[in-house]
Amino acid sequence: MASQINRAILLKKLELNRLSIRVKLTLPYVLLSLLVGLGGGVIVTQLMLDLVDKRFEKQLTETRKLAAELMVNEEDRLLETLRLLAYTEGISTAISQKDRDEIIPLAYPVTFNAGEDVVLVLDQDGTVLAAMLRVKDTNEYDFPEISEKLDTLPFVARLIRQEVDEAGDKYSGMSDAKWGTYFFVSGPVKDQDGDVVGFILVGESLKGIVDKISAETLGRATLYDTEFHPIISNLSELPPAPANITAETVLQSKDTDSLFRDMKIDNIDYTEVLGAWEIRGSEDIGILGTALPQDFVVQTSRITRWNVALEILLAITTAILLGVSLAGAITRPILRLKNAASEISKGNLEVSVDMDGNDEVAVLARSFNEMARNLRRSEKSLIQAYDKTIEGWVKALELRDRETLGHTLRAANMTMALARLMGIEENDLQNIWRGVLLHDIGKMGIPDSILLKEGPLDYWERKIMERHPALARDMLNQIEFLRPCMDIPTCHHEKWDGSGYPDGLAGEEIPISARLFMIVDVWDALTSNRPYRQAWSEQDALKYIKEQSGKHFDPKVVEAFVELIETGFFHKNDQKTIPSPYFVS
Repeated sequence: MASQINRAILLKKLELNRLSIRVKLTLPYVLLSLLVGLGGGVIVTQLMLDLVDKRFEKQLTETRKLAAELMVNEEDRLLETLRLLAYTEGISTAISQKDRDEIIPLAYPVTFNAGEDVVLVLDQDGTVLAAMLRVKDTNEYDFPEISEKLDTLPFVARLIRQEVDEAGDKYSGMSDAKWGTYFFVSGPVKDQDGDVVGFILVGESLKGIVDKISAETLGRATLYDTEFHPIISNLSELPPAPANITAETVLQSKDTDSLFRDMKIDNIDYTEVLGAWEIRGSEDIGILGTALPQDFVVQTSRITRWNVALEILLAITTAILLGVSLAGAITRPILRLKNAASEISKGNLEVSVDMDGNDEVAVLARSFNEMARNLRRSEKSLIQAYDKTIEGWVKALELRDRETLGHTLRAANMTMALARLMGIEENDLQNIWRGVLLHDIGKMGIPDSILLKEGPLDYWERKIMERHPALARDMLNQIEFLRPCMDIPTCHHEKWDGSGYPDGLAGEEIPISARLFMIVDVWDALTSNRPYRQAWSEQDALKYIKEQSGKHFDPKVVEAFVELIETGFFHKNDQKTIPSPYFVS
């Protein structure tokens, strides 16, 4: 008898698992829907009617703020590219010589990396010397010979006159030329004496701007000129100018209430919020409009408050009685999925969900497990790609800097041994390994005449060489994956007593990974042949390391290093064939 009861319970559970989640959720709330449809639904609809206008207006106002913030961010981004171009080594000389063939190779890498739509380089008179135009929907660039004089553009004219206002000597504006309609940020290029030799304009297409606004706000964006004529929009057609709002009214209201207007585009009713299109220095160059489709609201009839209250109370009571018995069965698997998703969000890709049945939750659990497997594969592939890229950078640097051949691999393996001896956590070793491989990556920015010079450097050459840790910081900081590896490339020339570079860090201000590597770096350099001297003996090199304890090096790290050398744990000549244990295979 008991076995029959258990079998019946099991069959009911299996039948429940076969039900779709929609059926499970629908059954306990059918009666609730019938009751609320006659009573409680009426009052809910009425409340929605009372609040919908305010909610919609608030949403539109927020859309306008987001659009305005995006415009500011885009202008700042263009300004950053402009600064990078203006300070590119050799660009001022090429512009002063009006050498188009020299300008384009210098400006193209910055333009391509930033993904800018257009970059124009002008001479002192405002004539285009070189142009780079991104081909629509690709990463390719054309280099047309425009040779136009752009001094008729107000912001270019201000550059030519070398005006300086409260915002500085850089100006923004819009250009509608035969080769495209763009929003530009412009600024001067100066030579070493501080004289203006030309100008650079960095621009973004207005079509790209309105598309970004739509993606950010989920609305439709339109740019108007100061006469309220539409310039570009991602509505299905350009909207008409409003009959009851003037451009002057919109521009004057930028710091007060938002202005709204209703319009019909392609048989869809929209409400558009209008605001000033501002550029640097709070100058208005047009009007920015963002539009959302209007909601449709259904009017309801009135019933008494007591009837509504009684019906809602009855519906809630019924729903509770019918729903509680099934709520646990429905929510438990969903909670398991939620907890697993939370683990995934924390970076634990080894999580999986075990769940029986054929309903939507079970199918979702299987899909979730497959997603986790794919994420693990993708993470592994991504790390492999990054490590292969790092290997390529190191090989490229070694091919360029003949002095460092073999140095990187020896230093990496020795730093690992020293890190373990110092008790560094295993989880940090991979970042240390990558940091060692990248320690001289900043030398890619050092001219060959200095990097490959035979013999000692003079004062200014040494100053340029000492820039390579800062160059490494600028390079690696752009790559989120490599930021945990930046300590060694940026700090391995600091010294324990604070006399190092680039930041003059002292003592434990210097990251521990850099303190480990700086000893290994000096050791390997001293015990290796150089074009200007023979390698030191290990005894002389070790004596020098000990003498620099408390000056160049961390005394505790020196003690560990001396132990590592004196015990014969590490033999330099054996390291050339040791494979990396820290790259993902």
